Amino acid sequence: MSAPTQAHAATPTPTGFELRTPQAWVDFPVADEASENRLGEEAREHALTGGFTADQAGRFAEQVRRSVRQARRSGAVHAAGVFEMYEDGPLTATVVVAVVTPPANGDILGALTAVGQPTRADGTWRRVTTAVIPEIGTVGRVYGIQNVVQDGATMRCAVMHTVVPMPGSADVVVVTGSSPNLAEAEEIFGLFGAITETLAFTWDDEQPALTARPESTDATATDA
Repeated sequence: MSAPTQAHAATPTPTGFELRTPQAWVDFPVADEASENRLGEEAREHALTGGFTADQAGRFAEQVRRSVRQARRSGAVHAAGVFEMYEDGPLTATVVVAVVTPPANGDILGALTAVGQPTRADGTWRRVTTAVIPEIGTVGRVYGIQNVVQDGATMRCAVMHTVVPMPGSADVVVVTGSSPNLAEAEEIFGLFGAITETLAFTWDDEQPALTARPESTDATATDA
């Protein structure tokens, strides 16, 4: 009778992560409601300095508040964004990292956005594919032009969700990029993909924590 095989050690669950964004991007704390107002005011001042009109700065500040509020309520553990003024108009985009418990059927991509016909009558569309993150491997991805609901307001955006299995856990990490700059959608998707490719897990306490929040299990990012 052969000797019993030695059990393999359980895969440790990451305690944190690294995600690199371009230099112009700003980290958005998502800890509490006070951060929404603080970041909104900072965004307004930054927009005014960057050449936005008072009306543009006010609308952008409200967008930032909504983005941070939505991120916090959907279980985000990290958010970052950019707001810059160019000759042809403003560029605004956000990237949110959330830890999500998949639904019972395991279809996390379907839970994030109703995956149906490639193009809808209202002009929205989405594609389901895979991607490779160098430090992690092959992951699931859905991207397209979607109607994003933030705090009751709907905005059409270029959106990319990347779903990353978390080692040693049933939870997954979802990296979501969103931008209302539809005219530059292809470039925006490339930017979101490049940012997501920098994701790496850590096993120490020096990086942002990876902990699922109870309200994250049934939150959705888009209007189905």
